[in-house]
Amino acid sequence: HYGIKPLREVLLGKSGQPCAINRGFGSSCAEHQLYYYPRMVRPLAPSVLVYATMGNMAAFGYTPEETWALEERVLTYTRTDFPDCKLFVLGPNPRKTNTKERLEAASAHNALARAFAKATPHCVFVDPYEYTPLLDESLFIEDGVHFNQRGYDLYAEHFREILKEERARF
Repeated sequence: HYGIKPLREVLLGKSGQPCAINRGFGSSCAEHQLYYYPRMVRPLAPSVLVYATMGNMAAFGYTPEETWALEERVLTYTRTDFPDCKLFVLGPNPRKTNTKERLEAASAHNALARAFAKATPHCVFVDPYEYTPLLDESLFIEDGVHFNQRGYDLYAEHFREILKEERARF
């Protein structure tokens, strides 16, 4: 949306073809993703799942702990259905409109996600806040939440590196 090239079109495998399928949908939260898991994830039989939800949870009234409980169920279903699937669990994206409360919620969420990744084979936690180029306020459109094209280009570059081993298989 906003005339920005989708990430799935710029994450290419060694074949030069797209190697990602975006099953996310705007304004969703972990509860929606859990509900739609049988239609969104299971039919794809993924070998890699990049999973993120935290962005809209506060708007739906969820605490970081409630959010994580729902996310963990989605990830557990994935591990049960596809034991060899590599999981990449994302923390919330940076925002130009961050508040102290949102940063605290992100930190609480990330602590739970990190612990899960550490205890789960073939699972990696990715914190977009640790990729400092994404913290530049000029990377956002007017709403302060979504990246502009330059922001998404940097985001894509970040994921090309994170997923380089997985992309090499496609």
